[in-house]
Amino acid sequence: MAQLQNCCRALQSLARRHTRPAPGGVRCMASASAPLPGSQAQRLVAHILVRDASGAGGAAARLDELEAQLRGGTPFQKLASEASEDRSSSHKGGVLGWLQRGTFYPEFEEAAFGASIGDIVRASTSLGVHLIEVKEERFIASVQQVSVQELSEMLSNPDLVEDVQLIDVREPWEEETASLPFFRLFPLSKLQVWGPSIAEQLDPSRETLVLCHHGVRSMQVATFLVSNAGFTNVKNVTSGIHAYSTQVDASVQIY
Repeated sequence: MAQLQNCCRALQSLARRHTRPAPGGVRCMASASAPLPGSQAQRLVAHILVRDASGAGGAAARLDELEAQLRGGTPFQKLASEASEDRSSSHKGGVLGWLQRGTFYPEFEEAAFGASIGDIVRASTSLGVHLIEVKEERFIASVQQVSVQELSEMLSNPDLVEDVQLIDVREPWEEETASLPFFRLFPLSKLQVWGPSIAEQLDPSRETLVLCHHGVRSMQVATFLVSNAGFTNVKNVTSGIHAYSTQVDASVQIY
């Protein structure tokens, strides 16, 4: 139990630990761990999102300005909190969490996994233009991925819904803004509260789907469930509720 509680505390404080200014500017905060057989790489990333209705040129120029400020010694998390247009991460210094291949926008993943630890790189996605800070790397046991199309089929079939456990790890304000039926709210920020007893609240042997905004926070919780809570069949909803809204059901509000 003590080990589980320690893991909960570590995950809950993840954003705080990784958004402290590094002396002398942005730099690598920890070296990567060695991969284990059958494991998958994850990278801890933060980003600054710039949306530009007038075209990518204006957004790129804005990133030029931000990069100049970084070279001048301004901490990445300070710029993210002030300049990023991603509301779900800007208040955390831009930290998205641990990113795994196949869970986010391909262009973003290509940039994040193609960089060295400590690098700051750019990527363009349908959301806009990103300035990405690659903080750390680790290797974890595999978690399955499920598409928003597969999730839609499941939600429309009462028999399938009855057989699975659906977890939403976003914040309450996010659920109020946009939500899907049948999901129970277990905010990542409250993991220390619900984490130690999650195996009593849910059945670790049942299929469990985890949802968030873009698929990053849900991957963190999915990994926790597999690695620390004894869950045996956990799936992460790829690209989260944002993808569900843009690819499946436009009535689900985008935020």
